[in-house]
Amino acid sequence: MTTLDPALVQALNARLVDHSELGASAADHAVIQSSTIAAIMDRKYDGDVTIKELLSGGDLGLGTLNGLDGELIIVDGEAWQAPAEGPVRRVGDDEQTPFAVATRFITDEVVEIERPLDYPELLTLLESHAPADSGCDAVRIDGTFPALHLRTVYRQEKPYPPFADVTANQVEWRYEDLRGTLVGFRFPHAASTVEMAGHHLHFISDDRTKAGHVLDCSAGPATLRIEAVGEMRLELPPGVELPDPHDVASDQQLRDLEGG
Repeated sequence: MTTLDPALVQALNARLVDHSELGASAADHAVIQSSTIAAIMDRKYDGDVTIKELLSGGDLGLGTLNGLDGELIIVDGEAWQAPAEGPVRRVGDDEQTPFAVATRFITDEVVEIERPLDYPELLTLLESHAPADSGCDAVRIDGTFPALHLRTVYRQEKPYPPFADVTANQVEWRYEDLRGTLVGFRFPHAASTVEMAGHHLHFISDDRTKAGHVLDCSAGPATLRIEAVGEMRLELPPGVELPDPHDVASDQQLRDLEGG
């Protein structure tokens, strides 16, 4: 397909942009995104956007690196990788991503989390402050995390295996009493052709030694900051097309594969 799903256009003011436009003059309250979640499910694990280009349009975000190499966390304008092998590391400007979403984070609302919340309670809190069903937001939580269950995945080699096989062999960690930052986005069901509906969250510790995709956590005391998002700029790498809305995986299928 070469045109966006009308439901996505209406929900997020979404539009396709060329590679050169991805980070150029990004508007406030907007997200930029390279590729689609459907492309990842279709084993398109190579992209054309560099980290430098991604950071030119967003200072908070998440994603992965080429070859599905670990989890990508963007915070305070810096990109960090949680690899399956080796320590958390700063990502080089010239490295590329096959899938990432980022925003120039602007705080629209602040919520103080005064006591530790378990994961269901945290998600309920995030949903209670999210925009209407058709909206999107970016979130940042800074503070104490009494418990964390994180994951990452190994870099894949061609011919690339199905995403389900990748996550079946993921690396998981459990931590207690960390201070750090949780970043993420909440997308509506209308975005399911290009994104995962619901909240998608990544974490990185203050000392930048522990990071990953959040499977489970408790948070608090902490400060939640929320940005309302009203625009999406979507770039498609070579060989990636927009999925047919009738052919994409269901929200639950994506959630099961993502594991959190």
